[in-house]
Amino acid sequence: MKLGSVALVLLLFSLTATVCLLGYALLSDQRTLALIGLGGIVSTLFLFILYRIFASSAHCPLCRAPVLGGTRAQVHRYAKRSFGSHRLRVARDIIFKNSFVCPYCNESTRCIVKDGPGGRR
Repeated sequence: MKLGSVALVLLLFSLTATVCLLGYALLSDQRTLALIGLGGIVSTLFLFILYRIFASSAHCPLCRAPVLGGTRAQVHRYAKRSFGSHRLRVARDIIFKNSFVCPYCNESTRCIVKDGPGGRR
């Protein structure tokens, strides 16, 4: 879950920086900045693929809804957002608090690794 959260936050920062850099490069007619912006597009695409891989395994243990992936399910009426996104709030909480509130069932969950059968992880 933590890798998916970090990938989501880095993806959003990379996307924002790439769009701003490309916009500035086109307005100021600077080719070197445009080439750097194209590199930013490639890195954003790479981060998107990593995000999709890691987010597919992040589920709420109670309702089994994918908390970092996109779903068309209805969110709980008391679910809160960060910057207009439920996924960003979940990612922020996983990174900084090591727990999250599921936007679908509104239950708090801690991100811990549980012992497997026989006491192994």
